[in-house]
Amino acid sequence: MIQTLDRRSLHDLPLVFFDLETTGLDLSDGHRVCEVAMLRVRGGLIEDYLGVLARPGRRLDPQAAAVNGFCDDELAAAPPFSDAAGRILAISRAAVLIAHNLPFDMAFLKAELARIGRPALNGPALDTLALARRLLRRPSYSLAALACDLQLSTPSHRALADVLALRGLFTYLQAAMAELGVTTLGDAMRLERGLLPGMPEPGAPPLIARALAEGRALTIRYRSRSSPESLTRTIWPLYLTRESSGTYLRAYCELRQDVRAFVLAKIEAATIR
Repeated sequence: MIQTLDRRSLHDLPLVFFDLETTGLDLSDGHRVCEVAMLRVRGGLIEDYLGVLARPGRRLDPQAAAVNGFCDDELAAAPPFSDAAGRILAISRAAVLIAHNLPFDMAFLKAELARIGRPALNGPALDTLALARRLLRRPSYSLAALACDLQLSTPSHRALADVLALRGLFTYLQAAMAELGVTTLGDAMRLERGLLPGMPEPGAPPLIARALAEGRALTIRYRSRSSPESLTRTIWPLYLTRESSGTYLRAYCELRQDVRAFVLAKIEAATIR
């Protein structure tokens, strides 16, 4: 029987640690990628590396410039993102993508690839932010704070330094996962959702289960703590998580244009789109 990808040991799989620097935080405001760093590792050995600046075609937000240290003139002289797209896709091929706060980086990367007609990176991925929150107890889960606490390589909000810190953090988390019996890609992805080996998958009402299985959108009526009345939202379900306070549905909310967590028990009604 052919071993499926999610049953393979993380140690045996190619892992691509990546980080982006951007002109600002809000993709909907037209912010763009201005630096990409990727490090491909298998079995502890480096297979490939990419570190490039990318001309964003817009000015930096002052807050972003203060953090990453770029200037507009420097970025205006850089090649466009399209020049690096082929290398990005090649390094990522058949690998597990790993980032800290993965949804942020993946959203920007997907937007840049779509802009030039390239396919999105749809392979398996792990988020060290989500894993750290499951495995560690720290006052801050930022990459900088975790690197300092764990005495890892120091990130600097430049993509290369952050990728090196990210690799160190994942190595630490991988050892912590192994102590819990989490050694495969599939088990690591389940741990992100609060599930240890042997724990059953959380159940969902049939309509939500169908939307998850078919990748369909839902219109839901939801009770929120912030509003005395039920709210109507259109969402794209992603997966279920098990938390100490109950089962949550993680979904992309069209109104907020962001991934949000919805308490499953507070969804009063749902219709599939």
